[in-house]
Amino acid sequence: MDLVARIHLEDPRTIIDIGCGPGNSTQILLTRWPNAEIVGLDSSEKMIERARKDYPNQKWMVGDALTYANNQTYDIVFSNAAIQWIPNHDVLLPRLFQLVKKNGILAIQVPANHESPIYRIIVKTTQNRKWSEFTKGYELAITYHNAEYYYNTLVPLTQKVTLWETTYYHILKSHQDLIEWYRSTAMKPILDRLQTDERRAEFEEEVLRESKNYYPLQRDGRIIYPFKRLFFTASKSESG
Repeated sequence: MDLVARIHLEDPRTIIDIGCGPGNSTQILLTRWPNAEIVGLDSSEKMIERARKDYPNQKWMVGDALTYANNQTYDIVFSNAAIQWIPNHDVLLPRLFQLVKKNGILAIQVPANHESPIYRIIVKTTQNRKWSEFTKGYELAITYHNAEYYYNTLVPLTQKVTLWETTYYHILKSHQDLIEWYRSTAMKPILDRLQTDERRAEFEEEVLRESKNYYPLQRDGRIIYPFKRLFFTASKSESG
């Protein structure tokens, strides 16, 4: 919603949601611009299957953002918390910007939480000899860059670049909720490589135990989890 709120186009006709997952973010776009033709693109067949089931009246496609190409361009090329799973952003962003119509906009949000204690704990745990044979190359599974990187990648394409960061303070009931959060995000590539539920539970327990040293309990027994996100937009002028 925060990213959509910074897109100042009154009446876009065509929108593509890159890495739409099960279609949740796409619904925010539809609510803001109900008359636009909106398509959701994701590389996961399971995600697109779920989106088609939950939102059968919308358009969904299976495809890889790095190689996706057709003859259509869009007023808004949108991606919310997705491109961190895609490598080679120096190649990806120019490709996505090619999909933007004249006077259109590329709008992207990515997690910027790689310096947080929980992420550092996960990386440190993967380097333990017990886990390293399963987790080798883990850090390559998620792509993190700073604002300067994205600015320098986009500014050869357009001078109309805007960037900002926001830290969201999530109130979680327990440290276990923090593990639940990361089970389907930054820990997922690791857990997918471990062969049994017992091994996955053991890895999670090590991360849980260490995280208690960095996220103290508050007066009500809950924990505060700061999560930073990076946003950027790039607009295409009439001259292209």
